Amino acid sequence: MSLTLRQIEMFRAVMTAKSFVGAARILRVAQPTVTNVIARIEDKLGLPLFQRQGGRIYPTAEAAAILAEIDRAFVQLEQAVGRVDRVARRETAMLRLGAAPSVGRRLVPEVLNTLLAEHGGLTVHLEILSVAQVLDYVLNGPGECAVSIFPIAHGAVRSSRVGNARLVCLVPCDMSDRFGATVEPIALAGQTLIAFEPHTVHGQVMARFLDPASAIPRRTHLVRFAESAVGLAEAGLGIALVDEFSALSADRARVAVRQVAFPPAFDIFLHVNHERPVSHFTELFERALSRRLARIAAAEPCTVVGGAGR
Repeated sequence: MSLTLRQIEMFRAVMTAKSFVGAARILRVAQPTVTNVIARIEDKLGLPLFQRQGGRIYPTAEAAAILAEIDRAFVQLEQAVGRVDRVARRETAMLRLGAAPSVGRRLVPEVLNTLLAEHGGLTVHLEILSVAQVLDYVLNGPGECAVSIFPIAHGAVRSSRVGNARLVCLVPCDMSDRFGATVEPIALAGQTLIAFEPHTVHGQVMARFLDPASAIPRRTHLVRFAESAVGLAEAGLGIALVDEFSALSADRARVAVRQVAFPPAFDIFLHVNHERPVSHFTELFERALSRRLARIAAAEPCTVVGGAGR
């Protein structure tokens, strides 16, 4: 017993104009057309919508109730059309994404800041993820993409390399005068080092840096995350080798950051689930991230601070 959109339009016009002639004028149709449509609506609903007296029409209580329901629906429709228009013009949207801690503390927020400066209506939702959470977030999470320093080998995931990061050395300040501006692997022989679990990305990079020189430390403290390595170095427990983005969070009053004689060691990846739709803002974020990393790569090591190179 549903009404067509055309019938609803005619009914609203009659209610607005309070006459069939006025409704016909609003809709630019013949007056008999309006009269016939209203008659069909009344037949379909099985109740009168208007009382005719002295050449005028008066809506029934049922007609007023129906109009109230229709008007509520039209308001929601108009609001939806407005939202669609704003999305089409990219005035308002939300970008949900995740990031591993090493790149999520400074790098990703700085890129998002650049993106927000260009798209004022954009809202972001950033979630910091552990290594174990990244894959599930990309496959099943609410976000559109994730950033990490390791690729994902999964059929539903596209891992795009967007840049790289350097390995740097965090030296407690009371030891910093023992090292020059660039630290060679052999210089760390006999020192106390903050080491990573061998299966981690940081652990593998650290091993590649030290092994060719057979730089055997005097003692090692074991950590799993770069943030822990930074904290132990700040506390003076040893020297840490971390990626340059994790080093940005280090307290420069407690540790000195030194370049190492080693080529860029960490690849940065953006992951998306190609089986799910992504917004235009994910593409813009990927391009902005690539540009930011290219500028960082061209800058002096250990000088990457908030906002530089935008």
